[in-house]
Amino acid sequence: MKKTLLLALAILLSVAIKAQDVLINESFDSTDMPEGWTVMGEALTNWKISNTNMAGGSANEIKLGWNPQFDGISRLVANPLDLTDVKSLKVNLKHYFENYASAISTIGIATSSDNGTSWNVGWSCGYNETGQYSIEQRIATADMGKDNVLICIFFEGNSARFQAWYFDDFVVTVQPNVEIRLNSIDIFDRIGAGNLNASFSVQNMGVDNIQSFVATYQIEGEEAVTESFTTSLSSFETKQFSFVTNKTILPGEYNISFNISKVNEIEINSANNTLTKTFNVSLSERQRIPMIEHFSSSTCAPCVLINTLMHNLTEKNPDKYTYTKYVVNFPGTGDPYYTAESGVRKDYYGAHTAPRVYLDSEFQVKNQTFQPVTQTALTNRYEVPAFAEIRGAFNIDENNVIHVIADVISYVNLENVRTFISVNEKTTTENHVEYGGTGETEWHHVMMKMLPNAEGNITTLKAGESKRFEFTYDMGATFMEEADDLEVAVWIQNYDTKEIFNSHYLYEYTEHPYPARNLHFSEGSRLKIKWDAPKEATPTGYNLYVNNELILGNTQETSFSIDMTDFCIAEVIALYENGMTSVGAVNVYSAEYKTPQNISANSDDTKITVTWDAVDGISEYGIYRNEEFFATVESNSFIDTTAKVGEEYCYRIKSVIGNNSSALSEESCSIITGESIEEYNNYINIHPNPANDKISIATELNVEEIAIYDIYGRLCCRDASNASTSTIDTFNVSVQDLENGIYFINIKTDKGNIVRRFIKN
Repeated sequence: MKKTLLLALAILLSVAIKAQDVLINESFDSTDMPEGWTVMGEALTNWKISNTNMAGGSANEIKLGWNPQFDGISRLVANPLDLTDVKSLKVNLKHYFENYASAISTIGIATSSDNGTSWNVGWSCGYNETGQYSIEQRIATADMGKDNVLICIFFEGNSARFQAWYFDDFVVTVQPNVEIRLNSIDIFDRIGAGNLNASFSVQNMGVDNIQSFVATYQIEGEEAVTESFTTSLSSFETKQFSFVTNKTILPGEYNISFNISKVNEIEINSANNTLTKTFNVSLSERQRIPMIEHFSSSTCAPCVLINTLMHNLTEKNPDKYTYTKYVVNFPGTGDPYYTAESGVRKDYYGAHTAPRVYLDSEFQVKNQTFQPVTQTALTNRYEVPAFAEIRGAFNIDENNVIHVIADVISYVNLENVRTFISVNEKTTTENHVEYGGTGETEWHHVMMKMLPNAEGNITTLKAGESKRFEFTYDMGATFMEEADDLEVAVWIQNYDTKEIFNSHYLYEYTEHPYPARNLHFSEGSRLKIKWDAPKEATPTGYNLYVNNELILGNTQETSFSIDMTDFCIAEVIALYENGMTSVGAVNVYSAEYKTPQNISANSDDTKITVTWDAVDGISEYGIYRNEEFFATVESNSFIDTTAKVGEEYCYRIKSVIGNNSSALSEESCSIITGESIEEYNNYINIHPNPANDKISIATELNVEEIAIYDIYGRLCCRDASNASTSTIDTFNVSVQDLENGIYFINIKTDKGNIVRRFIKN
C-alpha cells in the first residue's frame, strides 16, 4: 500500500512538474477575450473573438481586422509571466493571413519586463500570400530571467494592406536545457528496392547545444540497428542524419520505427523521440521529370509576363521538365489556336481563368506578377523519385503525317491510369491577336494535337511490365506552322486524383529505341540472366542493372551470370546512337517464387493447349504469348482459342504471389496447322530422317524461316532463309549440336507453316 501511494505521488509530481513548463495554453474558445488579456498600441477595437477556425484550430479564434484602418504597431498582450531562472521560451502559434495588397505585412512575438514601456522582439516575419501558417519559435530576449514579463502577439504596418488576420492555439512553454525531437523519418512513401538509406531529421528543442545522440531504427520483424552520432546542433536547429548501416530491402510494404535514446550522454524518454512510418518498396525508382501544364492565350494581357517568366525558367533548366501549353478561348474573342482538346483539359483542371500553371498537376500561379513555378518548386519535384518511365520517338513524313511510338513502364502496380500524348510546336508566331496591346509575338510549347484525344489512353500496368502506344496523325489538319519544330510530350496520370507519376519528351525525328526482349533467368551452378535483342532495331549496347546497381555498362553481351542468390531484380536497357535509351526490360528471380517447369504447348486443328507442372503455394500464373502479357489463370493449364492457323505462338509462364512473381519460364511454341496447307505437304521433302549432322529440305515453296523444336515445344534453333523462288531449292540445316531424340521442324512458307517430325541420332 505504501509503495503504491509513493508511486502515485511520484506520478502526480511528474505531471505537476510537466504542467509547470506550460506557461500559456490559450485556444480562445470562449466568446470573450481571455481574462486579463489586453490590447496595447494602435487598433484597440480591431482585436476580437471570431466564431471561425481559419487558423487551423477549433472555433473560436482571435481575429485582427483591418478596420478601423491604422498605421503602426498593435499588440495583443497576455497575462504577466514569472520567468525567474528561465533561459528561453518555446512559442507555438497557428495563424491565417488573408491578403489584400501585394505588399508585405509583419507579425511577431515580443516581451516586456517594464509593463509595456519597451518591448524586445523575439520573433517576427513578413507575409504577402494568403494562407494558413504554423510557427514554432524559440524566444530568448533580454527579459528572460525576470519575474514580471509580458508577452504579446503584435502586428506592425498599415492595416490597409490586409483583409484579416486570424490567430489560434497560442502555447508558451519553458524551453528545457536538454531536449531533442525526432522531426521526421526521411524515407519516401515509395522507394526502389536495394539498399535502404535510413535517413531522419532531428531538431534541438533544448537550450544547450547537442553534441551527440544515440539513435535506433528497426524494420518490423528484423533486427534493430543502433548507432551513435556526433554533431553540433544549436537550439532549435534542425539537421538530417543517415545511418551508416543500411539493410537491403525487397519489393513489398514495410513498417519502420526510429527512436532516440540518449542525448549528450543523458538518457531521455519522451513522446518527441519516437516515430514510426509505413513505406512501400517498388522494383526500382527513376528520375522524375516534372510535368508543366500551362493555360494561356494571346488575348490575355496578364499572360504575357507569366509566359516570359516561364520561358526564362525553362531555359535555365534543360532536360528537367516536360511542358505543354494549352491555348484557351478567353478572355478576349479567342486565340485562333484554341482547340476543343484544350477545352477538355481546361475543364479537367477547372482552369477557367488565365494564366494558370500546374506543376505535376498542382496549381502554381498565386499572383499574376510573380514567378508561377519557382526554381525551388521545380527542383523539389525533380528530386522526388518516380516509379514509372517513358521512352519513345517520333518522325514526320513528307506529307506532314507524324508517326509516334511511346513505351511506358511502371515499377509498381498502376491500375486504370491514363497515358497522355501531346504533340506541341516548340515556338509559334502566328497566333497573335490584337487585344489590349499585349505586344507578344511568340509562344512556346503550344499544344497542336493530343493522341488520340484529350481523354488520354487508359492504361493498366503491373510492376515491371511495359506498354506501347503507336499513333499516326496528319499534322496538316492542325495549326502547325513548321513541321521541323515539333515536340511530343508524354505523361502518366491518375485521372481521379490527378497525380502524375512521370513525364518525358520523346526523341525527335528519329527511329524508336526498342527495348530488349525475353529477359529471363536460368538456374545452374550460378544464376544466369539472359535477354534477346529487339527484333525491330539493333542497339549499340546494353546496360545491365542487378538489384538497381549497374553491373555491365554498354555491353555487347546478351547474358551474364552471378552467384546464386535468394532474390534478384534484373533490368536491361537498350542503348542507341546519340544517347538514346529504351525503357527497361525487367524481371525478378526469387528462390521463394518457383518458376514453372516443363512447359508444353500442343496444338490441334483449332486451338493450342499449354500445360506445365504445378507450383505449390502460389495464387496464380501469368501467361506471356510472343513476349506480351496475355492472360492470368489459377490452374496449371491454359487453352488458347484465339491462335490463328498457320502462325507460330510461343508461351512463357510465371508464378504470381501477390504483387511478386517468379522469373519467366523457358519458352514453348506451337502452330495450328489446320487443313488449309495440307495440299502443300507434298511440296516439302526432308532427308535424311533420322539425321546425324544435317538435314536437307527441298521445296518449291518460298521459305521465310526454318525453326526446330524439341518434344516439349522449346525452340532449339532458328534460321531465317529469306528465300524467294518458284523453282526447287534445297536448304541445309545443321543438327549436329542437338542431343539425340525426337524433334519437330517448322517451315514457314508463303503458303503457311508446315511442321514435320525428324529423329536426331
